[in-house]
Amino acid sequence: VDEALQQIDDSDDDESMDDDEEVDVAGPLRAALESMDHQQETNIGTTQNMTLDDEATKRKRLLAGLTFFISREVPKGYLELICLSYGGKVGWEGPDSPISIKDPTITHHIVDRPKLPSSFDDLPKSREYIQPQWLIDSANFTFLLPTSRYAVAVELPPHLSPWVDDEEEGYKPAYAEEIECLKNGQPLPESTPNEDSPVEELEASDNEESESDDGNNSSVDKEAEAEESDSSDEGEDEVENEKKLKISRAKRKKSDEEEAQILAKSMMNKKAKRLYGRMQHGIEKKQAAVKILHKRRKEIEICKGKSKTLDGKTMLKAKVDRLKTERRSIEKDYENTGGSMKKKRKKSNKN
Repeated sequence: VDEALQQIDDSDDDESMDDDEEVDVAGPLRAALESMDHQQETNIGTTQNMTLDDEATKRKRLLAGLTFFISREVPKGYLELICLSYGGKVGWEGPDSPISIKDPTITHHIVDRPKLPSSFDDLPKSREYIQPQWLIDSANFTFLLPTSRYAVAVELPPHLSPWVDDEEEGYKPAYAEEIECLKNGQPLPESTPNEDSPVEELEASDNEESESDDGNNSSVDKEAEAEESDSSDEGEDEVENEKKLKISRAKRKKSDEEEAQILAKSMMNKKAKRLYGRMQHGIEKKQAAVKILHKRRKEIEICKGKSKTLDGKTMLKAKVDRLKTERRSIEKDYENTGGSMKKKRKKSNKN
């Protein structure tokens, strides 16, 4: 307002006015404010176009050319914001909607119901009916995902957080790998439960480490004898030999790393040893969590489409047993610190 008044005073410097004369300031003030607003908008628009990077441009054009319609059972607040922020058009059921439900330009109809009602049969067939998670996952990964996994009455894929760094955590979910293959144009990985997984190698190495040194030496000798005796055979024997060689190499590499760590730790002072111990404790804790995730993932892949696991347990029973085992391990770790998670019974005072 001060700048607008200054512009009016500058334009009226050459004119002489009496003190008693009434002056209409509203008109020139309104014109000056409008010109300043227009100049500010043009400046903001030019600076935004200059500072937009490739990622921001990609997000802004992700939903360009798509028109969404939000059904009444879906909360439209955040979905409307996502649609507009990523360049799409959006309408909803209500009198203030800019798009009608029968508009033929609608490409995606967002529905959160177990099945489509019969009233939707009269709507145009050119639209796709999806669940709200499709819009959120597509926005998180800046990629239009296939709508077949998000159709009505279809079991949704796991919702992955965009703020989790999979490389830092050491574990990438199967659906994240699938999305990465889709973005790179690569064929989807086929999950084969019979193939060797990192969990099996870890379990095999852990089982071998639990044996004594004499037992390890004898097992190595047995492996060497088995390799010499089966050298003439081919096919399955070669695969078994390769597995044994991988396990022995992994064990040797781990023993070398442990020796190097022991040597480096012996050269540290007390403060550095304490800090190093805390770091190793955190690393081991993260590796144990990753190992559990791999194990659960393998169980899900093996039991997919089945009502029972390989050992004859139902899926619910297997889940209960797994949770009990995890709780026992947590209780054991807590008891090692001097505490106890078991509830103490209160003694009743009987007179």
